[in-house]
Amino acid sequence: MDGEGSVVEDENPFKSPEKKRRFTSFQSSWKSSFDWIAESRRGPQHVTCKICGCDFTISHGGRHDIQRHASSEKHRQNSKHVLYVRSTQGHDEQNSCATKVTAAETAFVSMIAEHNLSFTCGEHILKFIKKHCADPEVVKKISCGGTKAACIARDVMGPKYQNDVVAMCRKLPFCVYLDKNMDWGEEKLLVILVGFFDVDLEKNVIRFLDMPRCVSETSQAVFDCLMETMRKFNVPAGNLVAFSSENDASMTGSEDSVLSRLKSLSPGIVNLGGVCHLAEICSNVGVEALSAPLAELVSDIHSYFSSSAHKQHRLKTLGVLVDLELLKTIKRVPVRWLHLSKVIKHVSDLWPALLPYFINCESRASKVELISERLQNQELRLVFLYLQFALQPLCQFHSKLQNTDSRVVTLHEDVNRIIQLYAGRLLKPEAAAKFITERDLSLLDDVDSMLQNEEIRLGSEVREYLRVHASSISSADTEKKIYKKAALFCTAVLKKMLQSSAEHYSLLKNAGVFLNPESKLKLSGKLAVDLASQVGMCLTGEEEYQLLDEFSVYQLSDTIDVKTESNPHVNDTNACVVKYWGTVLKQMCGSEGELPIFKKLMLVLLCLPHSHAEPQRAFSIVQKVKAEVRHCLTLKALIGLLSIKMNEDRECFEVQYPTEILEAAKKATSVYNKEHKSLK
Repeated sequence: MDGEGSVVEDENPFKSPEKKRRFTSFQSSWKSSFDWIAESRRGPQHVTCKICGCDFTISHGGRHDIQRHASSEKHRQNSKHVLYVRSTQGHDEQNSCATKVTAAETAFVSMIAEHNLSFTCGEHILKFIKKHCADPEVVKKISCGGTKAACIARDVMGPKYQNDVVAMCRKLPFCVYLDKNMDWGEEKLLVILVGFFDVDLEKNVIRFLDMPRCVSETSQAVFDCLMETMRKFNVPAGNLVAFSSENDASMTGSEDSVLSRLKSLSPGIVNLGGVCHLAEICSNVGVEALSAPLAELVSDIHSYFSSSAHKQHRLKTLGVLVDLELLKTIKRVPVRWLHLSKVIKHVSDLWPALLPYFINCESRASKVELISERLQNQELRLVFLYLQFALQPLCQFHSKLQNTDSRVVTLHEDVNRIIQLYAGRLLKPEAAAKFITERDLSLLDDVDSMLQNEEIRLGSEVREYLRVHASSISSADTEKKIYKKAALFCTAVLKKMLQSSAEHYSLLKNAGVFLNPESKLKLSGKLAVDLASQVGMCLTGEEEYQLLDEFSVYQLSDTIDVKTESNPHVNDTNACVVKYWGTVLKQMCGSEGELPIFKKLMLVLLCLPHSHAEPQRAFSIVQKVKAEVRHCLTLKALIGLLSIKMNEDRECFEVQYPTEILEAAKKATSVYNKEHKSLK
């Protein structure tokens, strides 16, 4: 029998002795096989069935009695019912949870809409909640109203990020980026950004430094404001090695500008503004050389259709849709033709539909007559078609400069490639080769060096138009005129390109070669010394020899291979070179005393501004935060918000703040309240 039984004896002494009987008792180990049984209140010879709700005896068969009950019809039917009830309850619980989740998601979207937040912001908020609000006690006690949030941003986190940037500027060479077009009520603000090579991040970064009040927009006022900021933060003027701003005479002019004043203090300051804006400048002078009423025609078409919904509807009935928002960009001052390549293509595509529309237009107002006359001008139409082809290389070059990674390594090659392309479109091969080698501008005015008309490239659109309209064009002598305009465009672009890049041609060429790890063993020590001189590092004779020694240490060290599977930019030369130098500077120049002059030279080269795109994005962030914020905030609070937003690369839910910052955040509101009370 299963288990230990109890012996029952008959107390009647007159009965004949019988064999002793053993009864089975409940065993706890049976629960592992039959989870529906429990000990019975009737004693150890019984068990309770939790499914049937009854007790039955196990005194005779023990485990066999339990199995016999399990196979009974009553138990089988009850088991089916219990399973159904349990599944229904689980499903109801799941449905209830899903309903609550949906309700929370709906309310969350409502909050996003109410406060005009982006969906990306909502995603970040959810990740923040999952990370920081998992503990119910934290959720109960967290409180961050307007006053407390402003105190933490203005007095704790903002200064923390600002001080981090200041610390980097005190020890690293940096580039300063300025924007003076910022208003704060009736006052003017100067936005000051700094760019430097962050060895830990292995990339060039742009950070927000400060936004002080500026008495006016004059070059002297801006210069004084910049110098006062550097003195306030105790940043050495010698660490300012490069300057970048909008292409404005008061900022970058050769005389009486912010740059000229900076150069008077440090003649070696580098300004690559001519190269940063090269594509825009060249496209503008090229279009101006055509002497065609391009902007006027686009502006008149926009004004005509934007003034009446009826006119737009009438054009739609012809199957034509005018993108008025796109055409509106022509009204921006100054006109930047590089950014208007889409406008040029749009008007060219609309031309076949616009021409009969304005010819047959019922209104014969002077504006309509002028538009009609210009649309019938075949030469003007050919100019629009040609510009789609002519501006394409400059657009591609400009797109490269929008890349956030430094392009100092290939910038010289990129500029040379554009020069080669336009020279090949204009000059005979021998003259083009001489022009590229000697950079002789007189060749552009030499008729004998020019290609014949039929050899000048106009693009497939122009060629097709000339073929289709050959009979009408030849009589009007229009074909010769478009060849002449193409020559004028290429000439203007080449002249401006050489003039704008001439000042830093040698620097860009030397820097590209020096930074390229593939040229490591081919470099000369003289190149290192020349580069140091070109970026304003005034070295003594002893320091020159020290630089040569440090350069030799680098040159003879093991080559570092950064083209690994973990590097997503394995085929991007600039990205690989930047990562390479980040690794070199960490391994070879990690401590303060190792290769100090060579390290500084590399940091200067890597912080040079290759484009104005990245700082423009940063300035746009400043404008956006200022516009949305929050006119009720003080300037200090705005500076705190900008410091937090622009000086942190990690996602907000990933940041772990040090203990001292958390302690300061605890005290922020109480400090504010004490100061506020003392003013009453």
